[in-house]
Amino acid sequence: MLGIFVALASFARYLTSPRVSLPKGKGLFIDDLVREGVGVKHLVAKLKWLGIKWLAVEIYWADESQDNTHNLEDGSLALFVPELRAAGIDVWVWGFPSPDRVPRFVELTKHAYDVAPGVAGVIIDPEKPFYGREYGPALEDLMSRLADLGKPVGVTSYGYPKFHPSFPWEAISAAAFGMPQVYSERGPDYPDLADDAWRDLGIDYIVPLNGASSAHRADDPDGFGLEEQAAASDTSDGAIGWWNYRHVIKAKDSGQKARAQFVRTFDAWGGDG
Repeated sequence: MLGIFVALASFARYLTSPRVSLPKGKGLFIDDLVREGVGVKHLVAKLKWLGIKWLAVEIYWADESQDNTHNLEDGSLALFVPELRAAGIDVWVWGFPSPDRVPRFVELTKHAYDVAPGVAGVIIDPEKPFYGREYGPALEDLMSRLADLGKPVGVTSYGYPKFHPSFPWEAISAAAFGMPQVYSERGPDYPDLADDAWRDLGIDYIVPLNGASSAHRADDPDGFGLEEQAAASDTSDGAIGWWNYRHVIKAKDSGQKARAQFVRTFDAWGGDG
């Protein structure tokens, strides 16, 4: 009997302690676990069918109209994380912060770690609210406070720094990993250009983030689609991601099936994952 209790305790520790420090393999971002994921078993089945190894779950979206924290408020993060991890899918939390709400974002990240100890770390998406050199100190403060929570801090933002010189790029140089958004329709050289530029910031581990929205359809002959984006991201360090689950699985347009099938079969990029 004692052996059974020891085994159960060991399994509980397995579910609640992070297994990896950085994303590996294919991943997706998701906005709403309940509305989009439907249920834990449904979401796990879809992710395993796609070959997904990590999932980034939204915990905060800050803009002038909303303070969106639904995955924390409805308890879904705490419910989904253990079962996702038991299925071999690592879970990160992510958010869209703003300079005036740094304490709020840190508070929510800590809450996410408290209710779902198996969360691997946090990914921040600093874009327009931080656009301007004057926001560098606030971004550095956010990065530092999140790092103090004891888990890795990743950053996703604009793809190519030289196209956005007013963004305080030096503030994100301490990130554990970078996720340049390479889904701009700037041709097949753009992903490598962006990946390498992020390395030049001092970020050693790169996870290119590709677009799967209707503006970047795999079946659009005039666009820069999923295949071109992902295949060109050959400076990855073993992980690659897509924005996002809704566009890959839930979208109601002619390209949805093609996007889902592409993500499912995609395994030919330059990373070692």
